[in-house]
Amino acid sequence: MRRLFLGPKAYYAGTYYAAVAVYVAIQAYRYFELNTHSTGIYSDAALVLSILAVFVGAGALRYLAGEWRQARDGARTSPPRPSVGKLCWYGGVLVLVGARIVLDYRRNHNSIGAESIASYAWLLASAGIGLFTLRDILAAASARRETGAVPDGRTLGKYELRGLLGRGAMGTVHDGWDPIIARRVAIKTIPLPSVRDRETEALLARFRREAQAAGRLNHQNIVSVFDYGETGELAYIVMEFVDGRPLSAVLEDGKPLALAETIGLMEDLLSGLQYSHEHGVVHRDVKPANVMLTRDGRAKIADFGIARIESSTITQVGEVLGTAAYMSPEQFLGEPVDARTDLYSAGVLFYKLLTGERPFEGSMTAIMQQVLTSEPPAPSRISAAVPAALDAVVRRAMAKRPNDRFASAGAFARAIADARARADADGTVLAAASAQAR
Repeated sequence: MRRLFLGPKAYYAGTYYAAVAVYVAIQAYRYFELNTHSTGIYSDAALVLSILAVFVGAGALRYLAGEWRQARDGARTSPPRPSVGKLCWYGGVLVLVGARIVLDYRRNHNSIGAESIASYAWLLASAGIGLFTLRDILAAASARRETGAVPDGRTLGKYELRGLLGRGAMGTVHDGWDPIIARRVAIKTIPLPSVRDRETEALLARFRREAQAAGRLNHQNIVSVFDYGETGELAYIVMEFVDGRPLSAVLEDGKPLALAETIGLMEDLLSGLQYSHEHGVVHRDVKPANVMLTRDGRAKIADFGIARIESSTITQVGEVLGTAAYMSPEQFLGEPVDARTDLYSAGVLFYKLLTGERPFEGSMTAIMQQVLTSEPPAPSRISAAVPAALDAVVRRAMAKRPNDRFASAGAFARAIADARARADADGTVLAAASAQAR
């Protein structure tokens, strides 16, 4: 029966709203009756409570209809994170419950027999409704604190949530499952604020842009995006599940990557960027945290949350978005950016992989000053394992002026290959090591 009416996922919430609707309908009648048979403050209080019961009952029917639609459409995010209106509704339920408990407690002590039993039953019913209401409020508050996290075991649309993969500034990433095609996925969620301002609208626009940007790209070195959706409380992106770790986690282990592994990783990264740029998408936030390494050592670019799509009408001039250590000079200056800003960031990442150090360190202000005015030491001066032929490649990728950088990610990759060939010609075994690693 529950599958027929609401579906298994919506059963709890639907039953609760139906119970509240029946409960407050009876409450409205009883308070209206109390109003007509009393005078003074009791009459006024009963009238107010009867009106409140009508509004709470209407809200219960509205939310019940919502559960019906969600069950029908396969969308479920229970328990929901309430909007201001939902919080007011919860408050109305608690007021009615509290008033009813007081009245039935007094009535129970001043009556006998069946009347006493009836008042006692209503007191227990009121307490039960109140406890379930508090449970939903606490669960909702906990979920909101978790930056868009949804409790495990719930669903978003057709997708099941099975665990938490990570949490960051842009949202929470869940381990998910697509039961229709039996595929494991990653689901990124962010909460939708009940009151929208310019800042939250910009955050949501960037989140939508991530789905729009990555959804246009189908490449082995880019994390695929399968779906995007919004509920009343959150927005979510369904992505390819990558069995591996972010490059940032690998670097935090403190174990340096082999030179051949570094060059192979850069080949993957630049291949993905070349494809992205050819399709009009600039990532704008290339950094280790946004590069996933699979178990077989392949690199995949993730998180297009602040990407600029060439066809977008959203102006980007004057915005400073990105991560300071990997930002290009034009990003710091708030100037328009193009594909060459990704090449600069890729150059910084290459420098980090080669040397184990970032070219510029310090506060955001200090990094900005260095990016705009200073040249970092050549990688070969920091690490003896780095062929000097790669110094010029890094230096050009990190040129202050975009026109002085490589014309494309493909040109960057070819420059690395040429430097590797020159280093091999000078007697190194880098080429052979790289071929073996790949």
